Amino acid sequence: MKKSDFTFIIPNTSWFEKRYWHNFPYTEGLLASVLKKEGYEVNIIDANINNLSEGQLEQKISEINPTNIGIGAMTLEYKDCVHKSFEIVKKVNPSIKTTLGGIYPTLSPEIATKDTNIDFFVFGEGEERLPKLLNAIETGKGFEDIDGLSFRKDGNLISIPKSGGIINLDSLPFPDYSGFDMNKYMNYQQKFTQNFKFKQLPVGITMTSRGCPFRCTFCSSKELYDSKVRTRSPENVLKEIDMLTDKYGMRELIFVDDSLLLPKERALKIMDGLIERKKKGSDLVWKSNNLAIHNMDEEVLSKMKESGCYQVIVSIESGSKNTLERMKKPVNLDRAMKTLEKIKDVGFEDVSSNFVIGMPGDTWEDIRESFRCVEEMVDKSLLDYVVFHIATPFPRTELYNICRENKYIPSDFSFEDPKYYGFGKGIITTPEFTPPELQNLRAFEWDRINFKTPEKREKISKMLGITLDELEVWRKETRRAVGLNVRSADKNDLK
Repeated sequence: MKKSDFTFIIPNTSWFEKRYWHNFPYTEGLLASVLKKEGYEVNIIDANINNLSEGQLEQKISEINPTNIGIGAMTLEYKDCVHKSFEIVKKVNPSIKTTLGGIYPTLSPEIATKDTNIDFFVFGEGEERLPKLLNAIETGKGFEDIDGLSFRKDGNLISIPKSGGIINLDSLPFPDYSGFDMNKYMNYQQKFTQNFKFKQLPVGITMTSRGCPFRCTFCSSKELYDSKVRTRSPENVLKEIDMLTDKYGMRELIFVDDSLLLPKERALKIMDGLIERKKKGSDLVWKSNNLAIHNMDEEVLSKMKESGCYQVIVSIESGSKNTLERMKKPVNLDRAMKTLEKIKDVGFEDVSSNFVIGMPGDTWEDIRESFRCVEEMVDKSLLDYVVFHIATPFPRTELYNICRENKYIPSDFSFEDPKYYGFGKGIITTPEFTPPELQNLRAFEWDRINFKTPEKREKISKMLGITLDELEVWRKETRRAVGLNVRSADKNDLK
């Protein structure tokens, strides 16, 4: 029997006056590859990279006339463009079968499943679940046998709990990007962020593992990928890197793992493979947007540098020992300081870290101690740039449960309400601090600690891909809006 077709829609993230998010289509490419391998015809409607209007999206859907349409959604912040896309789909043809997967429905099913324009909801990893779902749609049976699936039957929502994830990640094919405009995806620079300012283009993205062994109270990773780390073999990772290099001319690679450096032996073998390719003429460089500082030693750092890593971004999270313990963050500050010294000794171009203030249980002195510790790291040139976030409760996190049980969040708090989105907003109120106090402190300490000297200002402007004049405007905007209207990347920031 001939398999049916499946069309991926990537919604335009700039709808509803939201910031544009240039999201590399790694997940969509991987699912497209899986479906093609199963014999399905796959189409792509990329409303994001092509900046399609609602009317243009409607026209594209009409032209393709698909049988099945699916969207892989990011976080709650972008749910409106997702739901609007499904509304347009059903307007074109109510008989099109619609499926929603990704972070948003997995973490917030009670919100996502309210939308009756969506027929099916896939929770967790989709590489095995989506083909099973399409087969069930074709045969009209077997829905109840698919874990991690919600669907409507006789007007009722049926939900089957998800159970585990894919054990052998090497069994998955490499992403198929043939339906995407990879020239646009791989040749861009995004301003005002060190994460997406690249040294050389074209740039690609991959994930070599899934899961995180730690249980930080503010993180929802364990709900997405489980706490057990599942890894791809070094050989498999290096083959994908070769594919991206040979097919798309990739010259920079971003690893988006939670646990890239685990286990150590595997990470070293991946780096050894990159070193061998350099000896044969490769000029590939790489970085990761979230490396665990407690997994770094002299051997790992040396291999990172030799294999082409030029920038180190870590998440120390706090300069207060008490706060780190409450976060359940496995960071020892004395050891972290020594590791930062080693990182600088190895000679990486720049080093930055993320920090969080305003955790439940923090005293005002804990928060001030954290800033003092971070300032010491910057003044000693162990960190070139630091970013401060205000603790934000996410769905299905221990942080949210603590806040709800202790009534630290507003009585009208809802994950559906956009007024509570963003790491610059204070939401939590405790006997020790209020949101306005945290917002003011965050904005002014970010400015004071980072930009003390002309040399530091010049260094950071280069890291963020902006001019010194743009930096000064940004600093002023941040101070005057206490971080609540800080410059976010939009399509005008892309080069």
